[in-house]
Amino acid sequence: MFKKSLAAMVLFGTMAVPAVAQAAPQAAGVQLAWVDGKVKVTWTETGAAANTISLRRPGVADKVLGTTTADGANQLLVAPAALEPTHDPAATARIVVSGGGSDASSAAFDRYIRGADGFDAGIVGGNVLAWAANPEASDPTPNDPLDVNQVRYIPRLTFAGCKIVELPATTAPNGQAANQGQPFNFRVYTASEWGESLLGVQHVRTSAITMSAPASTKFGATINITGGVSMRHIAESGSTCVNADDPSKDKTQVSLQARNSATGKWYSVGARWTDAQGKYSIPVTNPGARQYRTAVDPRSAYSAEVQYPSITAAKEIRATTKVVETKFISPTIMIGQQPNAYLRVEPAGSQQAALQFKNASGVWQGLMYKTLSSGRGLSGPFAFNRLGETQFRWWVPASASSTGLPVDAVYSNTFTLNVL
Repeated sequence: MFKKSLAAMVLFGTMAVPAVAQAAPQAAGVQLAWVDGKVKVTWTETGAAANTISLRRPGVADKVLGTTTADGANQLLVAPAALEPTHDPAATARIVVSGGGSDASSAAFDRYIRGADGFDAGIVGGNVLAWAANPEASDPTPNDPLDVNQVRYIPRLTFAGCKIVELPATTAPNGQAANQGQPFNFRVYTASEWGESLLGVQHVRTSAITMSAPASTKFGATINITGGVSMRHIAESGSTCVNADDPSKDKTQVSLQARNSATGKWYSVGARWTDAQGKYSIPVTNPGARQYRTAVDPRSAYSAEVQYPSITAAKEIRATTKVVETKFISPTIMIGQQPNAYLRVEPAGSQQAALQFKNASGVWQGLMYKTLSSGRGLSGPFAFNRLGETQFRWWVPASASSTGLPVDAVYSNTFTLNVL
């Protein structure tokens, strides 16, 4: 018995002891960061394992971005394009690290790059193009690990011959472009680590304007100020960019401006749209002598069209006193009777008018002065015993309108006295 037991004990002592099972390596703590224009993916592991790094998006299969070996570093550099940047601000994704045990996932992030959201543009300060990007969509994953804090806006100008001039980039969603002295097509691009995208395009035209007007009219008369407008723009077709006359000649607003003196401030007195030929006509009542000019407004009736303004040279239009009525109360009298001459003028002031007649030698000769009241006056009876028909006229001196504008002197039409 003893021998048998001893043998059994020896046999038992030589049997192998089962090994303790080792846990599979576990990935965790997936972190994302921008490094030299690429996305650096890092993670930790409880042991060495080969890993597969994938892009995970809702509703589609995972996209493999790369792999690592068991003895390799726990990191991977990924080009931004591999993460499929999108114009959809609501599209989110995660980076998933697989291998060994369960998957490990990064925080959710967006790959949003602005699309053709557009911008608003207009002329300010006379000759500067100002632009501002439309409001941006809200961030679906604020402060995610790949959010870009400084999106850059890049304005580019395309000229004839497809010459492109790039203005300095800005992180502000707005800016200005000086007058280039020629038409161009204005584009704004956005740029970030996710790439570059066109925000929109604005066609910027140049304009030229002419003006024609009389040198003088009667006070209170209607002045028709006329002229024409022409436009130039850049016509792009494929790789061709041509400086051309703009066919859209109508619906361009022309403003009429005036000033009371050569050093006075310009103010608006009217506006009209051009017709299909680019012509305009702006009526204005003559209120007294002042200078006029016409200008092409920076925006046409077509909201998509913007043009640099153009302004004509100043032209003075004088005003002469308007003689409303002249007459004798009794144009035919008997010898020995005293005639009475009447005058009414505008502006209706207190001018001191002179009554004149044409003497026997055919020369105009002064007879008397009359101070008008509200532009009206009677000479009063005066002795005049020259038989036959005699021509008379009034001379009305220069004056000022109720607004202080100068009104030039004038001779009235002739009127006749017949003495029998």
